[in-house]
Amino acid sequence: MRRVGDGEHLDRLLHVARTYWGDSPRGAGCVVAEAFDQDIRVVARTLMVAKAISEVAAARLVVLGDPESRRLAEAFGAASDIQPETPPVALVTGRVDRGVPREVPVVHVHGTGSLQAYALFPDERPRSFQADLPGKVGAFFEQHVWPHRELIRPSAERVAWRAKRGYQVRTDTERRQLRSYGFARLGLDPGLPTITVFGHVPGQDAELFETTAEFAASEESVNWLFHDPVAAGHSRVKYVAGVLSKNLLWSLTDVAVAFGDSDLPAFGIPVIQAGWSEGSGCGATHVARSPSDQHVLLKEAVARHSKGESLLDSEQRERARLRLWLRRCGADVPTQILPHWEHGDGDDYTRMLAVSLRHADPDGDPLFSAVRRMWERREPLLTRFDFHHPAGLSTSITPARSTR
Repeated sequence: MRRVGDGEHLDRLLHVARTYWGDSPRGAGCVVAEAFDQDIRVVARTLMVAKAISEVAAARLVVLGDPESRRLAEAFGAASDIQPETPPVALVTGRVDRGVPREVPVVHVHGTGSLQAYALFPDERPRSFQADLPGKVGAFFEQHVWPHRELIRPSAERVAWRAKRGYQVRTDTERRQLRSYGFARLGLDPGLPTITVFGHVPGQDAELFETTAEFAASEESVNWLFHDPVAAGHSRVKYVAGVLSKNLLWSLTDVAVAFGDSDLPAFGIPVIQAGWSEGSGCGATHVARSPSDQHVLLKEAVARHSKGESLLDSEQRERARLRLWLRRCGADVPTQILPHWEHGDGDDYTRMLAVSLRHADPDGDPLFSAVRRMWERREPLLTRFDFHHPAGLSTSITPARSTR
């Protein structure tokens, strides 16, 4: 991985940032950016979002981080004083501790896509990402996305088609053929439903994972595919991490247990979500908030799929597609300033960032208008479109085409 202070283009980047982006407000308040990550992509995104908030809030930019990150931050106009007052106007970070209540607005900048960030604005009491953000995102979804599903649907279909990369099964016949091959390869009964349990982060969601493993060990009427090592109570429990292709895994899976965000409901596979995610309040998955919830949902999944029924209904599938669209399109802000995440963190990224900073217009770049919308409206996420104006939303999602 390319460290922040590495690379032949770093001096050029510092010069360009200092020349074109070195001015910052010097107000009484401050915006604190945490830049402890060694990936220059994370640091650059955190700094740019924090700088945009400091402009909107007329506050100083203060950066906490390693010496290399602070050197870059000072080129962007960050104050050299690293002892900000308490509380700051906002905290911008690439690594949020979800369970810690905060008395100030917290913006979590994601490492994916063009630019994505989630925000939590406390009202009368300290709030934590884990307790409150999914409900905030869910409320935004219900108010601004779900009512416009007819308008968004064509765009959501395109996003789903792109997200399906690596899964090349086109017909039910192909899926049946792959299932037959997969069951034979794993020595499983093709007449039984299959539940796939995706991996969890060690130390997180331990109770829910243990509940799932215990249920699988005692339930022999289902095939179980685990992505974490697990004690097999019977021959129908298989450890398959790195063993199956995406084509095989999706074709075999009737129900998934996911510890975090999952796109599978958008493609017809129901998901029991046993882990936290920002979008769990959008109605696309069956969310287990306790071991008892998990046990009940697993029992229902086994009962329904044993009768040939699905745990996923048509509305839930559409919600999943719209949630996928929101995450990969509606809440992914295109910007000329920051290279796309998939450009990688190599020396080329530093060069591209320097070129972008030299030529981008801060007054017209979508990054700044998106941050302003989020900040002034206290919205839980950055958005590519202004969802408060349906007419403008219609034009943005379905641009006019020539009739010639």
